[in-house]
Amino acid sequence: MVSAETLEDAITTYNEYRSPMATATAVDSTADSFEVRFEGPFCRMCCDYDYFEDLRYELAEYGVAVDAIEIVDIGYRGDETFFVEFADRS
Repeated sequence: MVSAETLEDAITTYNEYRSPMATATAVDSTADSFEVRFEGPFCRMCCDYDYFEDLRYELAEYGVAVDAIEIVDIGYRGDETFFVEFADRS
């Protein structure tokens, strides 16, 4: 399970390296999932999905197994806002 503190720390690091092209904000979390809003102009040479996957790798830096976290839903709100639900399968 990803604690709220670990998620916030990973998002802070994520934003340090990716903002302003992509900025993440935790929206909601439960015992086995969490939702993150991604905003920004996003580099169009990259796939949008890559930005979402990168958060999994930031979580790994905080001891979360990458294979334990999967993307289960992506909601689009215009061209520059995405709501992504991650599930903790550990």
